[in-house]
Amino acid sequence: MKIETSAIIEAYENGQSINSIAKVFGTYPTSIKRVLERNNVKLRHDSRKKGELYIQDGEKLLEWAKAQGRLVTRTELAAVIGKTKLSPSYFIKYPELGQYVETRTQKSLKAYVNKLYDWLKKNNIPYKPNDRTILEGVSIDALLLGEYSNLAIHISERATYVSKKKHEENIKQKMERAEKAGIRIIFLNKDHFENLDDVKLLLDSLKS
Repeated sequence: MKIETSAIIEAYENGQSINSIAKVFGTYPTSIKRVLERNNVKLRHDSRKKGELYIQDGEKLLEWAKAQGRLVTRTELAAVIGKTKLSPSYFIKYPELGQYVETRTQKSLKAYVNKLYDWLKKNNIPYKPNDRTILEGVSIDALLLGEYSNLAIHISERATYVSKKKHEENIKQKMERAEKAGIRIIFLNKDHFENLDDVKLLLDSLKS
């Protein structure tokens, strides 16, 4: 399997261990570690195994991020609590925090993604963007939280650099892993974005 650098970095920053990422990509932990080191990603000890998340300032970070009225960077969040690097543990303990943080998005889909996130915020639907944990390393645009925690939303439009065959395989893989995880994915195409409020009715009918 081809090593996808950006996916590995994002998975690691979202709290996955080097071993679990290696398993998803069908490679060795040492290979994953080298990818992270080459890209200047600060490695952490897997404190979750010890039951230590070191979450003390999560509420402060959430309050600050919400007050900015824009997407913030991880570096800015770290500075709020006097750190140079923000531990992924914050996003594990407070998944809602992710919806206020800038993420890497393919240019051809960025307008759709931004519109989706703005709509979710407008409707007070908490979510975790670009989640790769619930589907074992496969990303979905928005993992919904709270009363919608059994649902996820993904934009099904094809990125310009992805072949039609690969795109269809990716969608199929998401569906299979979602079924395994007990998650229902709502796939949105460009027509849905003409009236996203119709999607709200669907979400309300499907929520737990």
